[in-house]
Amino acid sequence: MLVILSDLHLTDGTSCETLDPGAFRIFCERLQDLAVRASWRSDGTYNPIPGIDILLLGDVFDIMRSSRWLMDGAKPWNSQPSREFAERVNSIVSGILSRNVETASILRGLSQRQTIRIPAGAKNGKPAFENDLQPVPVRLHYMVGDADWPLHVTGPEMNHVRSAIVDTLGLANSASEPFPHEPREDVSLNLMLRQHRVFARHGDVFDNLSFSGHRDRTSLNDLLLVEGLMPFRFELQHGLADQLPASAQLGIQELDHVRPLVMAPLCLRQMMRVSCPVTSLQFEIKNCWDRAVDKLMPLVHQVDRYQSLGVRNLDALESLLKFREQEDDNWGTRIMDWLRLQSGGKSSSLSKFAMDEADFRNRRAKHIVFGHTHADETVPLDASFADGYVLSQLYFNSGTWRRVYMPTRGNEGWREFLPAEKMTYLTFYRDDERQGAPYEVWNGILGTAPSPIRRIRIDGAQEMAAPMGRPILRPEPRPVSKSTSSLGHSIPAPPHTIQEKMAGPARNSVDSVRQ
Repeated sequence: MLVILSDLHLTDGTSCETLDPGAFRIFCERLQDLAVRASWRSDGTYNPIPGIDILLLGDVFDIMRSSRWLMDGAKPWNSQPSREFAERVNSIVSGILSRNVETASILRGLSQRQTIRIPAGAKNGKPAFENDLQPVPVRLHYMVGDADWPLHVTGPEMNHVRSAIVDTLGLANSASEPFPHEPREDVSLNLMLRQHRVFARHGDVFDNLSFSGHRDRTSLNDLLLVEGLMPFRFELQHGLADQLPASAQLGIQELDHVRPLVMAPLCLRQMMRVSCPVTSLQFEIKNCWDRAVDKLMPLVHQVDRYQSLGVRNLDALESLLKFREQEDDNWGTRIMDWLRLQSGGKSSSLSKFAMDEADFRNRRAKHIVFGHTHADETVPLDASFADGYVLSQLYFNSGTWRRVYMPTRGNEGWREFLPAEKMTYLTFYRDDERQGAPYEVWNGILGTAPSPIRRIRIDGAQEMAAPMGRPILRPEPRPVSKSTSSLGHSIPAPPHTIQEKMAGPARNSVDSVRQ
C-alpha cells in the first residue's frame, strides 16, 4: 500500500503559521483504518498487508518562507555548495523542527514506534481479534519541491542538514545523498513506485515561476517572497503597525497563501477595501508595497542575467506589480493574461503534462501523481485495450495540507476570500489489496474558526438597509499595538537582528547574486 501527500508547508514561524498537529493525528487514524481495509483481499479473505510506504511529495518543509533569509549572508540565489549556505538552511530547518515538534513526533512514530497496528490473520481467513494487534512496518520517503529545494543541493555541509531531518522524521532516505526531486534519483524509491505502477513528481517543473531549469537554483517566486513580500510586511510592522486595524494586520499576514504569488497585490487591494477605513492609510500601504517592488525588480533582472529564470516578458512584471502603474479596473485581467503567457495559454491544471511522461506513454504507470498546485484533482487520461484487458490510466493531484482561500461569489463577482484548512492524501493498492481496488482519494476540509477580530466593512455592504428602519451602527476600529494586537493577531515579527535593517533598503541584495 502506498500513501502520497504533499505540500505540508511546515514553517519556522518567522513568516507565516503552519498546520495544526491535529491534522496529522487525523491522518494516523485514517491510516490505521486504511491498513485494515487493505488487508481484505479479492477472494474475501483477510491477510495483513506486509507494509506501508508513505511518500511526502515535496514542499514538506517550507524553507523559503523564513525571514532568516533577510539577514546578511547567504541567499537562495547563492545556492552553490558552501558552508555559509548550508548554515543558513540549517538554521531554518532547525527552526522548523523546533516549531513542529509534535507533528514531527507523529510522523516519526509511524516508522519507529510502530504506531499502526492491525489484527493478525487467522487460519480461517478472518481477523484474529482475540490476539494482540500486530505492527505494520511503515517507510517514509521524502521528495523535494519548490519550497524545500535546498535539500536537493549536494555537499557534505548539506548532508548534516538532511541527517537532522532523517533522524527527526524517521525517513527511509539516505542522509548522505540529496533528497530526490525525480524518482530516478533514488533507486529504492523508484522501485517502490513501479511496484505500485505509480509515477510521481512534485510538479514544480511545469511552473516557470517556481522552476528555472534546474532544481538547485532559485526561481522567480523565491525572489518575490524573500525580497518582495517579506520586506513589505516587515516595513509595515516597523512603521505602521500601530495604525493598522487588527483585521488588516491579519490579512497582510495571510498574503503568502495567495497562489500564484504575483496575485498578492490584487488580494492586498481587496483587503484594504474591506479592512482599512482610512484612505490615507491605504495610500501609505500602497506606497510601501511599491517601494518593495522598486527594490525587488533590479535584483530580479540581475539574477535573470546570470541564471535565466525562464520567465516570459519579465519586463512587464514590474508595472503589473505596482499600484501606481494601475489606471483602470483591468488590473486583474492583465495579470491573468501575463500568467496565461507563462503557461502557454493552457489551463492551470497540470493534467495536460501527465500525458507527456514516459511512464504514461509506455504504459508502465497506471497512475500519474503531481502536487504543487494545492488543487486536488482526479482526471481520467486514457484506457488501453489489449488481450481482452483494459488499462485505465489516471492523473491525480495530491492537493495540500495547509490553509487555502476560496473566493466568494456575489452580484458583482468575486468579493472576498474565505479560508479553510485543507487536507488531501492519495492511496494506491497493489495486487489484491483492498479487495482489488486500485486507488482511494481522501479530501478533508476543516472550516477555520471565525476570527474574534471585528471587521468593519467599508464596501458595498454599508448600503444594506438596517432592520426595522434602525440606523446602521459603524463602530470605530480599535487600534492595536505595534507588535501585537490585544487578541493575539499581528504581522509576524522578524528575528531581532532584522528589525534594525528594515528602516532602510536591504544592503548588498544585488551584490550578493552569484557571479
